[in-house]
Amino acid sequence: MHLSKKMKWKSSLAMILVTAVLLFPLLQSSKADAAAREQDGLNRLETILEPIIQAAQEDGIEAAVAVQDLSGTFGHEKLQVGSSDSYLAASTIKLALITALMQEVEAGTYSLEDTITVTPDVVVGGAGTLKNEEFPQDVTIEHLARLMITQSDNTATNVLIDLVGFARVETLIDELDFEVMQLGRKMMTTANPPEQENYVNADELVRLLELIYKGDLVSAASRDQIIEWMMTQEVKTKFGAALPGKPIAHKTGELGDVSHDVGYFLIPDKEIAISVLTKVTRPEDAGKAQELGNPIVQRIAKAVYNFIMDYPAPSDTLSSWPAMSVALVPIIDEAEQNGIRVSVGIKNLSGAEGDREVLLGSRQSYAPASTIKLALVSALMKQVDAGELTLDQTVTVEPEDVVGGTGSLQEEQFPQDVTIERLARLMITQSDNTATNVLIDVVGLDKVADLMDELNLEVMHLGRKMFASAPTPEEDNYIDAADLITLLGAIYNEEFLSKASKDQIIEWMEAQEVDTKFGAALPDAPIAHKTGENANVTHDTGYFLIPGNEVAISVLTEVTTTSDFDEAQDIGNPIVQSIAKKVYETLTFAFPFTDVPANHEARAYIEAAAAAGFMGTPADTMFGPELPITRAEFVSLLVKAVGVERAGALPSFTDVPGDSPYGADIATAQEMGITSGISAELFGYENIISRAEMSAMLVRVYERWNGAFEDATELTYLDTGSIPKWAMEAVSKLQPLNVMEDYGDGTFRPDESVTRSDAVKAVITLLGL
Repeated sequence: MHLSKKMKWKSSLAMILVTAVLLFPLLQSSKADAAAREQDGLNRLETILEPIIQAAQEDGIEAAVAVQDLSGTFGHEKLQVGSSDSYLAASTIKLALITALMQEVEAGTYSLEDTITVTPDVVVGGAGTLKNEEFPQDVTIEHLARLMITQSDNTATNVLIDLVGFARVETLIDELDFEVMQLGRKMMTTANPPEQENYVNADELVRLLELIYKGDLVSAASRDQIIEWMMTQEVKTKFGAALPGKPIAHKTGELGDVSHDVGYFLIPDKEIAISVLTKVTRPEDAGKAQELGNPIVQRIAKAVYNFIMDYPAPSDTLSSWPAMSVALVPIIDEAEQNGIRVSVGIKNLSGAEGDREVLLGSRQSYAPASTIKLALVSALMKQVDAGELTLDQTVTVEPEDVVGGTGSLQEEQFPQDVTIERLARLMITQSDNTATNVLIDVVGLDKVADLMDELNLEVMHLGRKMFASAPTPEEDNYIDAADLITLLGAIYNEEFLSKASKDQIIEWMEAQEVDTKFGAALPDAPIAHKTGENANVTHDTGYFLIPGNEVAISVLTEVTTTSDFDEAQDIGNPIVQSIAKKVYETLTFAFPFTDVPANHEARAYIEAAAAAGFMGTPADTMFGPELPITRAEFVSLLVKAVGVERAGALPSFTDVPGDSPYGADIATAQEMGITSGISAELFGYENIISRAEMSAMLVRVYERWNGAFEDATELTYLDTGSIPKWAMEAVSKLQPLNVMEDYGDGTFRPDESVTRSDAVKAVITLLGL
């Protein structure tokens, strides 16, 4: 193997998401979910990772990422993002050595119980604990292999290189047709590049991991042994730091100028192999790879893990509030493309809109910052209601209780007696950390946990004080959007608190002094909220108290492109503000159509289209839900819904009036290939659109943004024979997605006209897939 060979690395997945509206699924069956999964694959993950890699590059850190689906959930696809270069391997090359070793064990050449005499002359420095023992010493091959993987032990590695041999590892690599991977020297020895150096790239590492996992290189027993060693990885500065307690198995590698981690994310039914390689590129940063590269590896690992966990996007809560989806998903999608993970939860509390609740964006947990203080104040007021505490009761705050960060209490003189009411007020209005820690001592972490259990909150957890370390995942703090709006709803509905206690909490939240998020977006609106900000997260959560339309709302963001607090706030706060404004606008939008009753089956979709300005109306206050929609009206709806820039020229069709309000939209659709008219000259401007025609246009739009459908399904409609040949493929592609329902008797009726309400419902449903 020669280093002069060039690895051809083309990304197998093009970024297909644009800044158009790509709504979440609104009405999907299990078949629709499966069809959407087949289309999505790992496409969105590339969009998520590219901003992180680009930001790292701008900071002088080159990164390479490869992800291989092992489960089939993502169609066994591989994603490669970032640099295609070779990297100094550091300890990741030990995966090639362990593979060759286990092959020899299976061949009967060695046994893991065999011992090797380790003598003082083979002991080297660097990583690992073996060097600290007494020699000569007989050590089992199993112990050497375990130390090599779990600790990156260099002495153990060199002993195993002597045992297996460079040539045996090279044979393995050559058999795999790897062009970059090379074991050219022992650990802690002088390199004579290129022949006597160790190299890897991201692609070949995940290919090696894939072959190990599939049992193509080693037996299932040997695979399980390798993964067991990797699961007990002791170096937790990269994947381990980003994903404590998660089902991962990995091997780190680090030198002065490189920082890597590679391995498996073993999420059931979503298993992947992943390699993340980084190196410093600026001469002035030489030797700083751990300081500069580790945060990049961590952010990439967390982003990949969250994406895998979130896939596919659930649809159970979206169908009840399409207007919120239409308003917010474009903001969330654009944020994602800029490296910002976003979660939004909204819960109607007024009863006027029924039990509407929507969760959008990521469903995974966040570092809560100060939003977790809502759990503490809830447990406090529950104790007040029970007579265990009173707000007038005083607590002596000692000098050792004082911590930094937010809040004014730290600036006072101590010891000092402070009322519980003042401590609670400072905690909520200022996010005062000293007041919070004193209240944790008063209330007790166990009491907060009991309340979370009582409310069946699965993620929200207060495991430590502010500014305290978290040695284990159980001793850290977590939240998600779903639990926050559940807690807020329980407070508001007095499920565990008295009205007086509910009113007191809301009064404190109304007096919020941190106005960088909801407060900046809605300075004069009736809101009550609690902010949270720390490291690269920025959140706000609370109530929009619009009379007759009150809601609980939670907006959580994580900026994946930086670890700098100020930069994260500058990037994340405008997203929180934009979402707050859109939610408030949607809640206060006056639905104009008097002919669409509240119980109309498409009411939610018509509301969404009206609020977003997708749909023209035949009269100012009339929608005409059962009126047929023309081809011109439908194309205009479709173009507006996808949010593309409209063409400046008029369409070439001779039957489109020059002053038509739909002219620009028809020209745009023509340019995009959504429609070619009913002939070369005619669009069919005044024609009522048929179900067959609508099917063809919907499929063209979907495939333009999401790629071609893998396969058309066999049609099962009773009147399949009546579907025109030109529409047959489109109808067959839409059938499993449930975008266009049959008539209840198994027929499709391709020539039937489409009503305005059915058109709106179909467009919004399709764009959500």
